[in-house]
Amino acid sequence: MSDGENETATIIPFIPTSDFYFQRGIKAFQKNDMAKAKEYLLRASTLSKTEEERVFALCQLAICYQQTGEFAESMEILEDLIRSDGDIFPEAYYFQANNYAFLDELEKALELVIQYLQLEPDGDFSDEAESLKQVIEIEIKEF
Repeated sequence: MSDGENETATIIPFIPTSDFYFQRGIKAFQKNDMAKAKEYLLRASTLSKTEEERVFALCQLAICYQQTGEFAESMEILEDLIRSDGDIFPEAYYFQANNYAFLDELEKALELVIQYLQLEPDGDFSDEAESLKQVIEIEIKEF
């Protein structure tokens, strides 16, 4: 305060929500700031009001781990999601198939990508899943 003036500060209440942190996480991901993306997405998952919100945030977190080559962390999250919520977010099967493909565990990758395609034949990642399936099948035949 200067010269005896009464200055009043405006306090803006901030109530963090899952969506707030999720949006921040996606922006950080798009900027390739995976450390921040992981931090925000983990926070989003803990603040989720619905199981679907939690599952979606965790799946995005698993993708961040996958992008940074932290496959064990990604696989652990996705395995938990598949075990508990595979029907809510079948894309977890596709993302997990990618993890196994990166690790050259092609039989397991094929099993998971087929599972995804059975659950979501017209899903958001069905074209990518079909391509992955074809590549895996070719790789398996070559060995």
